[in-house]
Amino acid sequence: MRALSYFAIVLFATACDGGSYSNETPFAGKDSAEQDTDTDSDSDTDSDTDTDTDTDTDSDTDSDTDSDTDSDTDTDTDTDTDVDLCENSWYGIHYTGYHREYDIELNLLDYGGGTGTAYQEDYGTGFDLSGNKVWVMIDSADAGGTGWDGEEYIGCEDRSGNVGLYMSEWDMSIMTGGTAAAAPYAEISPPRKIFPDAVDVGGAGSWNYSDTATMIDATMGTFTADSEGTYTDDGFEEVTIKGTTYDAYKLTNTYTINLTTTMGSQVINGQQELWYVNGVGLVKERNVNTDDGSVIVNRDLTSMSGLTPI
Repeated sequence: MRALSYFAIVLFATACDGGSYSNETPFAGKDSAEQDTDTDSDSDTDSDTDTDTDTDTDSDTDSDTDSDTDSDTDTDTDTDTDVDLCENSWYGIHYTGYHREYDIELNLLDYGGGTGTAYQEDYGTGFDLSGNKVWVMIDSADAGGTGWDGEEYIGCEDRSGNVGLYMSEWDMSIMTGGTAAAAPYAEISPPRKIFPDAVDVGGAGSWNYSDTATMIDATMGTFTADSEGTYTDDGFEEVTIKGTTYDAYKLTNTYTINLTTTMGSQVINGQQELWYVNGVGLVKERNVNTDDGSVIVNRDLTSMSGLTPI
């Protein structure tokens, strides 16, 4: 129970880091993979063969004016304007083939913890349970056989059209002793805003959230996690990681999670500090339990590919 609470914290409160899922070719940028080429076969060639060859010698008073009144105005009524996907160089989610490696320290209580490695990488695009197109990111961590591995589903606006990055679902396996201890799938309602729109970075102020993640696990059944908290835009600062200094954007998430299962409920309070670099994405995370000061997750970037600081 306590371990699942901590695992919920790692996943729900982690802004760095989703349902049917359909993997597609990842976009290199907005609209690059889906250019609405309108391949419908109606090329409006107007196959009627009326060439006005009537042989009557009158002054061509036939009523056929050939005004081409066919009702096909080719207005392309498909509604896919690709608004569910966007570019955000600070979060680094739209780059084709990106990969980030981290050193990680984590504490999952009953599942153990320690130090190890983690990574995030591109997994193309897919659709969430509501049919909205989303970015899919693999998020994986292994600290001596304890950690997680799976996908997160991130869209670019909420269901009301508010712009930003929103996590709607995730599909993860919890690992302990090198084997899967649980494999919950979660739908987050309403989707959680985890990052501001790119044009607002550095001036987004703060925003509150309140959501419920409904998790389904093959062995534990269905359970929920109610989360509420506040994200605060802390502006820009220099951060040095493994001897490399970056100009970074800092975001702080202060949160409370109430996890409810058939075994009871537990409330956890925490604070997560996140640093992002333009053109790279997440480079540093500090996530602590504010009730006792214990580490939940620490991670620091060690290498990357498919990414270049801007």
